[in-house]
Amino acid sequence: MGADLKTLIVPVSGGKDSQVVLSLALQEAKATGQPLVCVHQNTGFDHPSTYKHMEAMMKFYGVEILQTQNRFGGMLPFIKEAGYFPNSAARGCTKELKQKPFLAWLQERNCNSTNCEIWFGMRTEESAARNAKYGGKTASEELTLADVSDFYASNAALRLSIGSIRVFLPVVDWKTKEIFDHLKEEGAPINPLYSAGASRVGCYPCLLSRKSEWAAAAKDPVGRANIEALIAQEDEWALKGNHRKLIKIHKVWDVRQFLTDPDSLPDLSQAQCGWCSI
Repeated sequence: MGADLKTLIVPVSGGKDSQVVLSLALQEAKATGQPLVCVHQNTGFDHPSTYKHMEAMMKFYGVEILQTQNRFGGMLPFIKEAGYFPNSAARGCTKELKQKPFLAWLQERNCNSTNCEIWFGMRTEESAARNAKYGGKTASEELTLADVSDFYASNAALRLSIGSIRVFLPVVDWKTKEIFDHLKEEGAPINPLYSAGASRVGCYPCLLSRKSEWAAAAKDPVGRANIEALIAQEDEWALKGNHRKLIKIHKVWDVRQFLTDPDSLPDLSQAQCGWCSI
């Protein structure tokens, strides 16, 4: 059953949006007989609670969540080799830790536009950038992988091959409350990082995230250790004459202050700029 149907691929981050997409995709697969495959684009910089939550998701939904692998072994080794901290102008982490491994994963499985489709969890409410890109889109609208990612669009060969795989955004116009309501209604486990103050789940912390995300990470032992490791890398480079600095969100406050006096940082929670619009 489903041998001639497209495989439904769901990239799972461990966050609420992709979890709801998985829930909806399972309903679709049950109705159509489509094979369904879940995959986590593993940067090696997720919180342990996220990895544990994905184990709970596998048990609850009865699926296996596969993992991509990057050649660096994680975010910190990538930063060390790259010689810079990812920023709004150079987000090499996304390309090297997520996009390239996901491309390799798709190619290894001979995925193309005739045998696969991908369901992503992007929502317009997430950020100004996503609203600008996906505003007006609907859940039923067909896009391609090249439409949603410049990584595939900028390469002619990729654009015509893997980039032509059909993409759907089932929750593109959902509000955050609708997302949580859906999970609660089905009695699904919810990533505990949300109740700890995180508004987004992924790299902990994402170097381009909002002040609130850094503040939440700094109060968590894992997040604090990751921030300390980033600062140690900056100090190491400074001694060698590499003046690459840790990002300063909104270019006003220094991430080091999260480990000392976070309450003294200005409240920029409502501000929008290139640093918080991913």
